[in-house]
Amino acid sequence: MKVKTISLLATLLVVVGCGPRMYQAQSKVADELPDGGSYTERVVPVVTKVAPDSEVTLRFYDAQPNVPYISAADFQAIVLPGSVMTVTHTGVGEYTLANADATAVVNIGSDIFVSNEFEAFTNQMGLLQAGMANVYYDGMPFVRYKSVTYTPSLVTTTLDFGAYGIDLHADGKGAVYFPFATLADMYSDLFYHHAGFNGEKVVANTSVNEVSLAEIDPDYNAPLLARSARPADLADFNYKELCFAMDHFYGYPGRVQYNEVLKEKGLDKTLEEDIECGPAIKKLLLSDRLADYMVGMVGLLGVYFDGHTSMDITGNAIQKGDREKYAELYAEYGAAAAANEAVTTFAMSSLGGMMSMIVDNQAIASLRPQSYGEGVTYVKKGDTAVCIFDSFNDLNEEAWNNYYDGKGPMPTLENTEEDDMVIFLDALQKAAADPEVKNLIIDISANGGGSADIVMAMTSLILGKSYISQDNPLTGQHSLVEYEVDRNFDGVFDEADAKVHYDLNFAVLTSGMSFSCGNLFPSILKDNGVPVMGATSGGGACAIQAMCTADGFCFQISSFRARLNTLDGQNIDAGVIPDLPIPTDGTVEIPVQIPGAGEEPVPVKDMTKFFDIDYLRSLLEK
Repeated sequence: MKVKTISLLATLLVVVGCGPRMYQAQSKVADELPDGGSYTERVVPVVTKVAPDSEVTLRFYDAQPNVPYISAADFQAIVLPGSVMTVTHTGVGEYTLANADATAVVNIGSDIFVSNEFEAFTNQMGLLQAGMANVYYDGMPFVRYKSVTYTPSLVTTTLDFGAYGIDLHADGKGAVYFPFATLADMYSDLFYHHAGFNGEKVVANTSVNEVSLAEIDPDYNAPLLARSARPADLADFNYKELCFAMDHFYGYPGRVQYNEVLKEKGLDKTLEEDIECGPAIKKLLLSDRLADYMVGMVGLLGVYFDGHTSMDITGNAIQKGDREKYAELYAEYGAAAAANEAVTTFAMSSLGGMMSMIVDNQAIASLRPQSYGEGVTYVKKGDTAVCIFDSFNDLNEEAWNNYYDGKGPMPTLENTEEDDMVIFLDALQKAAADPEVKNLIIDISANGGGSADIVMAMTSLILGKSYISQDNPLTGQHSLVEYEVDRNFDGVFDEADAKVHYDLNFAVLTSGMSFSCGNLFPSILKDNGVPVMGATSGGGACAIQAMCTADGFCFQISSFRARLNTLDGQNIDAGVIPDLPIPTDGTVEIPVQIPGAGEEPVPVKDMTKFFDIDYLRSLLEK
């Protein structure tokens, strides 16, 4: 759920060489002839961040000479090093794929994939913690996965690739071939494990929690931006693959205007029938000019922008300096954007739904220091203290990992900068050590989200338990994921953790700016009787999933794997309604910086009472 590339408000491994096949072919029926027609093969490099480069063989069928295919077993060998996929020929055109966790049946005649264990079949989270299910976890050492309960426990998931014109193939020898991008979409998860092919090499993120493959290979974007034309077959397939991926793997959190029609019709029909400039967006996405295609991807902001989803490949995950290095391309893009004003205007309109967050953020940034001072993280008045932090994303992962590995001290405010877990622990310790303090209010009124690992640790310290309640729009399953927390932060998970208790009355302060994990945190607390104060939180119901287009560009979406909800199954994208609302009658004039608002001060709602400790105490006493 980390917010990586859109700034919210602005728009282990050793890779086993893939030379010898990693499948074990078996046959229960007569072998059939190879499917897919003639092809050429290319051996290309495989790059990860933590392992030596290896190689894999890709196929390019004559019908689509620029669309890379890969055997399912070879792909799994890249993303799950050392694993083996067995391929059993079970009928005419039918193959059973089995890995260590689950099975799936593929029919290359109808181009259909079926599994009743889809999450397990595509699970890479064991790379972080042995035996972990395919659930959300950012890998912080003070939290670990405990268990997950799926309801219902098994669901049949069918992926009809043929309906999108996506062909699957077999070689007549026991290997099944998928388009590379299709498998990459299926396996991408909530740790940002994902893979892309940039025309020259396969780059796979199997190690770091980053949305951009340029984090793995600094040269990844170069072949993508160096060309100005797109092969017609790749452009056509890229559009089909994008429609398939968004129709199945987008989480449909709820807030976007086209949420319901997208679920009912899918992206292609929605563009054709329900959006005035939709046909123009589709035409741009199918263009053989890269600059036009880039404008088309920007146009999808107007369809999908929900605060987490970002499909703008002109800026999303592109490295610093790329615009200058590829100035000619970006000049062409600028001209294409100007020539398609209806599309770019439509894209920018999507930001309007998030504008209230910008206003709230500016108001809080101006008004709160007037009460507490600049840079304050803990403030106390009488029996009530307030802990302030504006992110769940600031974590000194190196310091925490060193501490748990016995290589450094426990992170504190004295030795670690900008760490949200440290800020909360400091506040807890100060409040617990002060006999006068009875109430601790956690101010996340300007918190735009970040890592759920911090949310899990904080809810454990407050409630004595930590969990995420979520559903999966693809499988239709609800899941309750439970986590363990090293509650005394002594570096080990043991019985002593259960004894940690803070005798404080907790509350949480929210505003419309409290987004993503800033929405999840008050939802869990409210479900467990901790009062929520302030204004309805900003929503954000899905974790983030990193993806790549078939032509290699990185983007991110609200993921189907974790659409967050309350314990009774209610979607939380509309935000958490406070138990103790704080009125914002009247306005104040402060110099907010809002795009298009000019340089004059903009009146914003008066949130002064949000930072009046006496007033907050009076609400708690009612």
